[in-house]
Amino acid sequence: MGCWAHRGPWRWLSRQDRGTVHACMARLDIADLANRRLDTLSGGQRQRTLIAQALAQQAPLLLLDEPATGLDSDSQQAISRIHTEISDQGVTVVQATHDLDEAARADHCLLLRDGTAVAEGAPAAILSADR
Repeated sequence: MGCWAHRGPWRWLSRQDRGTVHACMARLDIADLANRRLDTLSGGQRQRTLIAQALAQQAPLLLLDEPATGLDSDSQQAISRIHTEISDQGVTVVQATHDLDEAARADHCLLLRDGTAVAEGAPAAILSADR
C-alpha cells in the first residue's frame, strides 16, 4: 500500500516497487510478516508495519502521532532508531509525543500546553525549563 501513491491502487507493483517494499520491511525487521494480515499482528509489529508503509512512499516528510505509545521497549527502540536513521538521510520527521526522553532526541521541539504553544527551540533548553 505504501507504493499506491505513486502507482495507484489498481495497478500491479513494479519490480522496483516490490524491492522498495521489501527493503523497508527488512529495515524494520518485519520481512517475516509479509504474508500476515495487519489485524493479526501485535501492537509493535503493526506500528513497525505502518512505518514501513510510510517509508515505502519515499516522501521527504514523515508525520507521526505518538508512534511508540503503548509498545514494548524493543519496539520503542526500533522505532526511535529508524526515526534517527531516516532523519539523518534527509527526511523531515515531525512527531507528536508525550515522551520527554524521545522529545529530547529531536533537533527542534515545540512545547504545547493545553493546545497552546508555550516554547520552541532546542530540546535541551525547552525540556529542562519545563521539568
